[in-house]
Amino acid sequence: MIPDKKRDLQCLLCQRPLRRIGEDFTGKHIYKCHDCQYVCTTISTAAETAALYDDPEYFDGWGCNLDFDYDRFEPSVHQQVDDYLDFIAGHTQGKSLLDVGTGSGLLPHIALQRGYEVEGTDLSAYVSQNVPAKGGFPVHHGTLDDIRFARKYDIITLLHVLEHTGNPLAMIGRCKELLNSGGHVVVVVPNYQSLDSRIKDLLSKFKLKQRPYKHLALGHHNWVFSIKSLELLGE
Repeated sequence: MIPDKKRDLQCLLCQRPLRRIGEDFTGKHIYKCHDCQYVCTTISTAAETAALYDDPEYFDGWGCNLDFDYDRFEPSVHQQVDDYLDFIAGHTQGKSLLDVGTGSGLLPHIALQRGYEVEGTDLSAYVSQNVPAKGGFPVHHGTLDDIRFARKYDIITLLHVLEHTGNPLAMIGRCKELLNSGGHVVVVVPNYQSLDSRIKDLLSKFKLKQRPYKHLALGHHNWVFSIKSLELLGE
């Protein structure tokens, strides 16, 4: 969590003080680093996050299902995964891929069909127990620090995962430790700096939005990144 102690309210990246800029419609405090341009809130525990991913409504809301019946996933979900894999194929080398926070397992499942050697990780016991039979690949249960990996990987994917973590800087560092020489970490996060998000920020700031800052999905997201903060994380 982010305690309400001044000495603890520091930017994860530059160590400058965070400023509280308001609260969302549920009462969660919102903090921002005005140098790195990212937003954070009180951090959910790994257990709280795992419970969220065991909720059928979570998967239904993303066009998936807890049966992991990939043929019934919405076409837009398949298209998005195909786009991710096309990007990975065009910007990386090697065929060993670890998908962190694999969720439905669709990306590794399709990557397997494209000739990759794939594994996944997930905080959810349900996902870890049920995806392997559907997806055709092993899923390690736990955090990256909990799991004892037997190998390193050419590609590690963090697709809409980094914003859910307790410490994104530590997660990136752990991913680097698990990479083969010349390997890549591929990160996808929501675009906090989009025009739509900026408009909603202004409406929330001036209390013109019925549910202020709902678009940030705080509590579900611990962090909301800017391009600058992502660049700093990768250094």
